[in-house]
Amino acid sequence: MKYTWLHVESTTRCNAWCPSCPRNNRGYGLADDLVLIDLDPDRLDTILQKFPSIDTIQFCGNYGDPCAAKNLKQQFNVARDNGIKKVQIHTNGGLRRTAWWSSLASYLNEKFAEHEIWFTIDGIGETHEYYRQGTKYDRVIENATAFINNGGTAMWQFVPFAHNEHQIKDCLRLSKKLGFKSFKFIKGARYKDSAYHYKTGELLDIRPPSDRKEIPTNHKLFDNNEKTIELQDCMHTEIPSIFLSAKGLLTPCCHLRTIPL
Repeated sequence: MKYTWLHVESTTRCNAWCPSCPRNNRGYGLADDLVLIDLDPDRLDTILQKFPSIDTIQFCGNYGDPCAAKNLKQQFNVARDNGIKKVQIHTNGGLRRTAWWSSLASYLNEKFAEHEIWFTIDGIGETHEYYRQGTKYDRVIENATAFINNGGTAMWQFVPFAHNEHQIKDCLRLSKKLGFKSFKFIKGARYKDSAYHYKTGELLDIRPPSDRKEIPTNHKLFDNNEKTIELQDCMHTEIPSIFLSAKGLLTPCCHLRTIPL
């Protein structure tokens, strides 16, 4: 198979405590087997040289936020030096300061033909922070705004829950006002039988939306009027792609992260 897309886990580090994330125990305490590590840029370079048909890198992964990687700039430089045309970065946006995000926009515009940063923002104010524990809504908005205002291409990613569905329209309007290129809903396995507050261990009420029919599949706030509901199907079944973990393991899918090729 001729691979064109590489899904990269830059790091297992993160500032957030999302209850459904495998890096923690449903929000309260880190997983016992978690190892904090950043992807070795030399390993990334080796993979890109082995698969020269790859032209797009998605920086996301299973355990960490790319912006938490201590060597993220070196990873970007490796991608640039190997002729990668497009980078897509998934982040909660709560790390770093506005100057860093502004600088990142300049760097991505200069070094790559295309880029996208997907900011995961699940509501406004404390509503966002209910699931995205450990992040600060105001800082996320400030960082995203700094990135956009300096020419960065940003997407607003929203996971609908029972506790945030009442803010969907407000988030749509705000995303347009701030200059996000698009607004995308992500529906998937984000709902657990039990979830806990990351500091106190108190039970949290993390449930699916009460009436999924009310979630719009199309809207007119963006000119392209695109379909915005995306099922959490495996991207690797639809795109000729492979996954590189922060430990340097190459697998056909991020769900097979423990099986090396």
